[in-house]
Amino acid sequence: TTTTTTTTTTTRSSTTTITTSLSNSPLFSPDDNSDDNKNNNNNKPSQEFDGFNPFQPGAKMPTKSGFGINSQTKPITTPGGQISPRQMRMKELTGNLLNCLSNDDAVAELLQSNEDFLLEQLNDVDVVLEPGSVYTPDMSREERFRVYERVMGERIGDARAPAAKKALGALLDFVMERE
Repeated sequence: TTTTTTTTTTTRSSTTTITTSLSNSPLFSPDDNSDDNKNNNNNKPSQEFDGFNPFQPGAKMPTKSGFGINSQTKPITTPGGQISPRQMRMKELTGNLLNCLSNDDAVAELLQSNEDFLLEQLNDVDVVLEPGSVYTPDMSREERFRVYERVMGERIGDARAPAAKKALGALLDFVMERE
């Protein structure tokens, strides 16, 4: 739905009407009992913010993911609403990877510069794992690589966009070459 704003300017000899449209957003949508909404054939409120409570700890707005790689099966927040620095950094890394995907040298440089970060949870079995990690503290290095390979394979299979599949594949290949 679109909200239309009409401005009319009248001078002595002519009348000019300028019409602009704003996307229906919660900030610009009319109230349920306003005249604009009564004249609109579509009286249904936007469903975009249903279920979102900004006062609930850890609350997140639903997002639409364009690439499929950044869609979240797990929230970026840990229990209690704390931000997960590892997941934030990983999201940033995958975004950068998508941006340079057409340049193999840039991809290799990006992955190489983040090698320690990418391999930290695989190589260091004593590293503190975040809640919701696919690894468990009792896993060996080899078991962690097997889990990584399986989970990344599932993510590649679930990705819809070819760019997302390519980015995830590049991550998988890079990490598995270092096993």
